[in-house]
Amino acid sequence: MNFELMKKIEFKEHIKASSKTVYETMLGLNDISTYEQWTAEFNPTSTYEGSWNKGAKIYFIGTDENGKRGGMVSEIAENIPFEFVSIRHYGILDGDTEITSGE
Repeated sequence: MNFELMKKIEFKEHIKASSKTVYETMLGLNDISTYEQWTAEFNPTSTYEGSWNKGAKIYFIGTDENGKRGGMVSEIAENIPFEFVSIRHYGILDGDTEITSGE
């Protein structure tokens, strides 16, 4: 993949809710189904396993059309409640196998 040719895009949306409400809803902190609802646009089975705490490992997972589990192996690089979340993706999950090296 040629990253030099990738186009950076940015979206902004004004939401009539407090940053606390948006943060908790987006991350599914009180009810994981709120996270799953907005990520369903990527994959209807999208969910996560793990913690949103800084430094924690977290899996962003779903199932494919054959029911096979897969996704991303990630780390929460930064989490400033109600302000900022940064996620470092460093591998893929193939079934229950983490792949963190190779092409």
